Amino acid sequence: MAMRRLVVVSLALCVGAAAGAGAQHVSLGVQGAFGDYREVDSSLVYRGAGIAGAVTLFWHKLGVDVEVTRLSYDPHGGGADSSFKSTQVDMHLRWYIANQVSFETGFTKRTMDPEFAAQSMGAVRIGARGLYSIGTGASLSLRGNYLAGSKFSGGGSAGFGVELGLGISVGRSDGRLRATGDYGFQRVNRKRTGGVVGGDVPIQQSLARLGVSVGL
Repeated sequence: MAMRRLVVVSLALCVGAAAGAGAQHVSLGVQGAFGDYREVDSSLVYRGAGIAGAVTLFWHKLGVDVEVTRLSYDPHGGGADSSFKSTQVDMHLRWYIANQVSFETGFTKRTMDPEFAAQSMGAVRIGARGLYSIGTGASLSLRGNYLAGSKFSGGGSAGFGVELGLGISVGRSDGRLRATGDYGFQRVNRKRTGGVVGGDVPIQQSLARLGVSVGL
C-alpha cells in the first residue's frame, strides 16, 4: 500500500504541475524493461524482464520525470534459488544550469515481492544530467548521481552509492512521437549492522528500457 501511495502522489504532482504548465510540455512513455540484479559480490544473480511507464514534464528551466518499472526476476547462477517481482519508482527533479547541464535530485525506491526474497531499497539521488543534440530529432542524455541515505528492508547502511545513466531519444523535434531507450546502473555498498564479520553486502542493478513516448 505504501508503494501504491508513493506512485499515486508522484504521478499526481506531475499531472498537477502539467495542468499549469501547458500540455505541450508533457510526455507519456511506455517501455519494455530488462534487468540484472546482484547481491553479495555477484554470488546471488537474478535476471528478468517487465514493463515501465513514465511521465515527463518540462517547464522553463525545470524538468520532472517519474518512472515506474515492474520486473519479474528469476535466478541466474550463483546461490540464487527463488524468483521474485520488483517494483521500482524513480523521480528525477532537474534545474537547468548552463551548457545543457542540469542539477538533479529526487529519489529511487525499489520494493520486492515476496518482501524478503531480495533487498528492498530506497535512497535520495543528488547529481547532474547533461542533454545533447546528436542530430536532427535525436538527443543523448548522460547522468551521474550520488545515492544518499540508503535504507534496506533487511537493515544495514551504505556509506557510498552511485548511479550512472545513459539515454537516447529519436523522433519528431516537437516531441509528439519519439523512440526512447535508456540504460541505468546502480551500485550501493551496503554494510550489515552489528559488526558482522565479512558483513559487506554490495547491491547492484543494471536496467535497460526501450519504448516510445508521446507528447501531449
